[in-house]
Amino acid sequence: IRLIICYFLVDLLALLCWAQSKAGHLGSMVVVSGVNHSKDGVSNPTPTADRCRGYFDVMGQWDPPFNCSAGNFLYCCGTCGFRFCCNFEHSRLDQSTCTNYDTPVWLNTGNTPLRIDDSHHDPTKDKTNLIVYIICGVVAVMVLVGIFTKLGLEKAHRPQREHMSRHTRGIF
Repeated sequence: IRLIICYFLVDLLALLCWAQSKAGHLGSMVVVSGVNHSKDGVSNPTPTADRCRGYFDVMGQWDPPFNCSAGNFLYCCGTCGFRFCCNFEHSRLDQSTCTNYDTPVWLNTGNTPLRIDDSHHDPTKDKTNLIVYIICGVVAVMVLVGIFTKLGLEKAHRPQREHMSRHTRGIF
């Protein structure tokens, strides 16, 4: 759904830019076509299509590289975390200033980054597990003592029976 929303926003922005360029106005500037702004009457070369480099967006997802060669949308624009193609050269994104080309540190789930206060942590001096083992051992011993006490008391309170076999009783 995020991809659909992003596509819709880019398409809406592209339509807005296209409508402004067709109307002849760009903000407060008037766009005049057919005027040669170059020196010595030599026309400017046609602009070449930009390539937006692949990057990690703000959610940590990799967005693959893409070419800006659709119609008038020749320039890679936007921000380092959200890129799209536009047709205004002055809005071009300087991709060399972006730093989101490598996997973000917080996205590496295999290796959790060290906290600042964990730099002097020595696991051999950690006594937490020892305390847990002692408490569990004491509880287990108390449960066993209780069970054997109950069995002993039940046996002690049973009435005494003669240790005669049936065969011996039959004789008497």
